[in-house]
Amino acid sequence: MFRYVILASALLAAAPRPVFTDALVTLLGAPSHDGRFLSLVEQGDLAIRDLSTRRSVRLTRAQGREFAYFSAISRDSKSVAYAWFNAEGFYELRVLPLAGGEPRTLFRNPEAGFVQPCAWTPDGKFILTLLFRKDNVSQIALVPAAGGPAQVLRSLNWVYPKRMDISPDGSTLIYDSFAPGSTTDRTIYSLTLDGTTERRLVEEPGNHLFPLYAPDGKSFYHLSGDALVHRSLQGSARIVQAGMGRALPLGITSAGKLYYGLRQGTSDVFLAPVGNTVQGARRASARFPNRNLAPGFSPGGKQLAYLSRRGAENFGQDSRAVVTLDLESGEETEQPVRMAHIERVQWSFDGRALLLSGTDGKGRGGLFSFDLSTRRTTPLVTEPGGAPKGYDFYPRPGGFFYVDAGVLKNEKQELEGSLADLPARLAGFPLPFPSGVTVWLPPPDALFAVRGTDLLRFSRDGETRTSLPGNLQPGASISRDGKTIALTAGRETREIWVVELP
Repeated sequence: MFRYVILASALLAAAPRPVFTDALVTLLGAPSHDGRFLSLVEQGDLAIRDLSTRRSVRLTRAQGREFAYFSAISRDSKSVAYAWFNAEGFYELRVLPLAGGEPRTLFRNPEAGFVQPCAWTPDGKFILTLLFRKDNVSQIALVPAAGGPAQVLRSLNWVYPKRMDISPDGSTLIYDSFAPGSTTDRTIYSLTLDGTTERRLVEEPGNHLFPLYAPDGKSFYHLSGDALVHRSLQGSARIVQAGMGRALPLGITSAGKLYYGLRQGTSDVFLAPVGNTVQGARRASARFPNRNLAPGFSPGGKQLAYLSRRGAENFGQDSRAVVTLDLESGEETEQPVRMAHIERVQWSFDGRALLLSGTDGKGRGGLFSFDLSTRRTTPLVTEPGGAPKGYDFYPRPGGFFYVDAGVLKNEKQELEGSLADLPARLAGFPLPFPSGVTVWLPPPDALFAVRGTDLLRFSRDGETRTSLPGNLQPGASISRDGKTIALTAGRETREIWVVELP
């Protein structure tokens, strides 16, 4: 049986150290080959950070619904390729000089709703790009940097490589994918850049992810669980750094420095009496601790639905499952919801279904319904290529309200006015009503709002205020009787770290 060999301490990687820990950090970019710059997204715009001065320059100006996503810097540090979500609702591949200027669009196809630039060829002529089509086929492609048709090297049904890289000599690429016959284990493959020869590089079972070529081109690094592994192309492998945590490798510089994103901290769902939310809080889940968020009470208050993080790390949205908790028996059931991303879950007003905001496997963002009897997921209001988070929504008798670009609509997609009108529509409360309302209790008794770390209760008799935990995160729900709150609390951060490789 294959076993990793742990190197002597002199050959282990140097201790990792943080590079950026500020609130603007996103994990959607990469370091330049010379180690001078890091690309990332800052408030929707593509930005370049100088690793010596720690200052950022934004290269784009996002407007409306547009924003930048994944990016990769050319080997000569003169250009950056990036994904851009356009005003028409799909991603296109663009390129910009690092010094600034006008972007050039290299790939634009509504049927390939998502693009992810991963690496440039050493000569700067092609960009290795992942295309994800609306029919759930992902394609490994080379897009000419000077313009022209994309060259598709391999098509993969229902598979999304988490990382791809090009060898220093430009002859092959590596990527991770599911192991043959498995829906859980992942392995790593090499593929010649002409698409003719593919080879499996990791034979042992496990979760082998995020491959990146070493500067010598004769070996590569990847994660197995939370261990960083150095592996020759002939198969021998050694752990060089254990306990990497929730790491997301971004790139290796020519000097042998691995930059990686790191998700730190945890979140969980807690239950508390409305009048004693700090001292009276108790953890909701015993089966899936420290990975839960976004709870929602059932209409009768006897069950709770929430989201629970699952699987290996991913650069985009976390992989999330939907769990229902019986508050009397304590039984937790993972529901077979199949969606690409789920942002929020609430019960329908009649309790027969779960309403979900997010994105399905066909690239449609919006609202969906999961029938608890038939266990089928049905789209309610969707938009091809829409935002991964879907829409904010509020269940009501016979349907729901949802917010589309700041406009309030009903389940028939008919205009219902502004979000500020919602309290009056739900319970006849007078306007104006405070903004920032995130928790609703249906009429006739009261409406609740979370603002900062305060829980506000509004009734026709006035307003009361209760303090919430200081580490509160978005996502809360009030039981129908108004006595219990389910809330999300914890601290999670995104950071950029570096480790010098042996």
